[in-house]
Amino acid sequence: MIRTTSAALAILVSASAPTLVFAASDTPAPVNGAVIDDQQQPTSVADVVVTGSNIRSANTEGFNPVQTISREEIRTSGKSTTSDLLRSISANTGNGSNETQNSGWSSGAAGIGLRGLSQKNTLVLLNGRRVANYGFPGGGLSDTFVNLNALPMVAVQRLEVLKDGASAVYGSDAVAGVTNIITRQNFQGLEFGASYGVADQGGLETTTAKLVGGYGNLDDDGFNILVSLEAYTRERLDQDERDLTKSGIYSDLPGGRWNGWSAKGARFLVNGQSVPFLNAAGQCPEGMVLTASAPIDGLQGNTCAINLAPHTTLIPSTDRYQAYGHVTARLTPQVEAFGEVLYSYVEGASLFGSSPFFTLEGGRFALNAQTGLAEPVSNLLPANNPYNPYGVATPIEYTFFDLGRTLKTNESESYRALVGLRGSHEKFDWEAAIYASGSTEREKVSGGFANRWTLAQALADGSLNLHNPGATPQAVLDGIRLSTVRPAESRLYGADFKITGELFTLPAGPVGYAAGIEYRNESLVSRNPWQIDAGLQVRPAIAAVDGERDVFAAFAEFNIPVLSNLELQIAGRADEYSDFGSAFSPKAGLRWKLHEKLAVRASASRGFRAPSLSENSASTMISYGSVIDPYDPDLPNSRQSPTFFTVGNTDLQPEETKSLNFGAVFTPTRSTVISVDWYQIKLDNLIGTNNITTVVQANNPADVIRDSRGKLQAVYNRYQNLTSLETSGIDVDISHRWSTDNWGDFSASSAYTHVLEYKRPNTVGGPILDYAGTNRGATLPADKATTRLGWSRNAFNTNLTWYYTSGYDQATVIAGQTSVDAYNQFDAYLGWAVTDKISLYAKIENLFDEAPPHDASFPGVRAPYDFGQYDLRGRYFRIGFDASF
Repeated sequence: MIRTTSAALAILVSASAPTLVFAASDTPAPVNGAVIDDQQQPTSVADVVVTGSNIRSANTEGFNPVQTISREEIRTSGKSTTSDLLRSISANTGNGSNETQNSGWSSGAAGIGLRGLSQKNTLVLLNGRRVANYGFPGGGLSDTFVNLNALPMVAVQRLEVLKDGASAVYGSDAVAGVTNIITRQNFQGLEFGASYGVADQGGLETTTAKLVGGYGNLDDDGFNILVSLEAYTRERLDQDERDLTKSGIYSDLPGGRWNGWSAKGARFLVNGQSVPFLNAAGQCPEGMVLTASAPIDGLQGNTCAINLAPHTTLIPSTDRYQAYGHVTARLTPQVEAFGEVLYSYVEGASLFGSSPFFTLEGGRFALNAQTGLAEPVSNLLPANNPYNPYGVATPIEYTFFDLGRTLKTNESESYRALVGLRGSHEKFDWEAAIYASGSTEREKVSGGFANRWTLAQALADGSLNLHNPGATPQAVLDGIRLSTVRPAESRLYGADFKITGELFTLPAGPVGYAAGIEYRNESLVSRNPWQIDAGLQVRPAIAAVDGERDVFAAFAEFNIPVLSNLELQIAGRADEYSDFGSAFSPKAGLRWKLHEKLAVRASASRGFRAPSLSENSASTMISYGSVIDPYDPDLPNSRQSPTFFTVGNTDLQPEETKSLNFGAVFTPTRSTVISVDWYQIKLDNLIGTNNITTVVQANNPADVIRDSRGKLQAVYNRYQNLTSLETSGIDVDISHRWSTDNWGDFSASSAYTHVLEYKRPNTVGGPILDYAGTNRGATLPADKATTRLGWSRNAFNTNLTWYYTSGYDQATVIAGQTSVDAYNQFDAYLGWAVTDKISLYAKIENLFDEAPPHDASFPGVRAPYDFGQYDLRGRYFRIGFDASF
């Protein structure tokens, strides 16, 4: 409660930290809440405000580790988007969404999940303030997240990644850390550029264009205006465009069969055997291949099968257009007004790999329009159908090419508008702002869906030509085919006020403080296409969410110099949520400078994560995927594709968190920094669903629905508070720069993360298991590192970046594969300053064309590797130019 807030703030026990800048960067930090552009660098060290704290400080080593990626590093990296760059950092060990994961509702979007925790535990900020979440949650309905692809790239001054919990400063969704995207300000001039890229193996052509303009000097003119525009387009990459996946046959790999094929092209199911659906000439319908069913799904007999490779997308196409503007105006010598506007339009398109066409088969459902409950849709071919030779209603599995492919197009429009004032008083500085942010999504599916009633009528009267689909009258097809639009909206409105300054002076120095209040309103609404609610669509994918909350918060921090070389920082935050209650998050930190070259730091915090709007509302999800079924009547331990039902829970309790961090920073020279940090995060009342594999193994009829033969039809699940999660690890960051008279300037940096443990139950009430270095549940490699070497001389500069991801153990040995190999990717950059205003560059991603390591637990239709970690773009070339005036 707010009454509790004022009392609690008097005994705060926490704080966060100024940043430690790694990896050779001369990027200045923000001053008084603003950012000094490189053209306006100060000649002396200024107090700075960095991610994780509201207190200004001149210290370069903080209470917690913050990895800073400068604009120069962004420019010379092999990455061309904010999401690609952030996902490559070592602390992003897994559980973030990847736009190549295009089978869910968040197709084309990308998030970040630090420390292997869900992306709902990582807070993403733009210039220190929130932006609205993406309208379609990921991870089922659980993971609300900010779409990194909707954030600006060319206007970015630097990226700051706080690799420690910051609930005491920012709120409940900063459990795992914070990513703060900081844009350029007080910039004067004009910059523009363009680039073109293409994959060495073909496809994925990419073009980019950018324009950044700044006018007015804040000091001389009293104002500054910055405007940036950028465009990014990329072609779609389908499975048949890569040698590894175009055949869809992986039987030469451990655990592989004809996994890229569907045996459900056209066949009868008779006494558990597959009987191909042939015409009088013994032929399959056009586009299907007569082959044995066993290599595909284990059934005896033959079938009319389909190679899904030409109809399955590996990487969606995308079109992104973004505009960003920032203005600062000095109203008086002590007061500034500021504002910013961000608009982003993103469109991505992909073929829905697990079901690129409509297939009538067992286990299909539709909603009952009266009750709103799911009910089964029969896959029996009526006895009187002219294509039924058996004289009795017989189960069929049939794919309707003539209803069109399931081409899914996701359109997303997002914005943020913000206005504020900041000023300086003799004893303190202050800042206030109000903002509005939103994200609107539209998922359009152009085909591949069927109207259950008109389909049933056409099967009953024989008007669908099942032997020769092209002969079916167009009017019949038009009556069956469905195209749908799924809408979603996420909205965020907020206001905040904070002050910072010095309270009084102790013998060791002044006591700094920061305090403030915040209000925000969050809402998330995701609707079904009307055809689903009307009970028309067979195999509906449902993502229904309707949630809203108000959040009030008060926070404060204190920086207390205990000794000349020992500082204590304490902070805390009290939040009150309208939908579940209040909580207090304290944090304490120590910084002890043992020597001018060595400092140690430690912090401890307690926090919470409120249930997301999708978890905590009357949400409903019906989705489709695959799971190993040990009880399959035809091939035990084979992968089956049932319907998954998941619902929200309004009785959820918040997750309670505890975080510890201990580290040391060693600066042997002015150009060398070495830091080592140990972290530990504990979560109680963990919110999640039961493990699907475990649910199927338990085979409880209340949760696992089977047909009369025992074939898996559906699995039911529900969000609930589980037991606990504990993860710990070590970060090592090293950077060094040196100059020579004849050979130019050199730089080297490396950021390495080792996950010591990641323990959580695999089932509700089950034993605690260690996920680190395994693919038990999500894939969590134990080691990840990014190493960068740079060189510049005269008009040339080059960089080589090595991205390392360790291998991991198979949680369940499949076909003799006990572990998955490590992955190494090298990206190269070469730049040439043709003049002092124009430069050319070339980038090569994946210089040695490293293929993703084979993972036998991912033998599905799309690819035999973990596509949450890797993709098949292969070696990729990009050329471009930059100009500035």
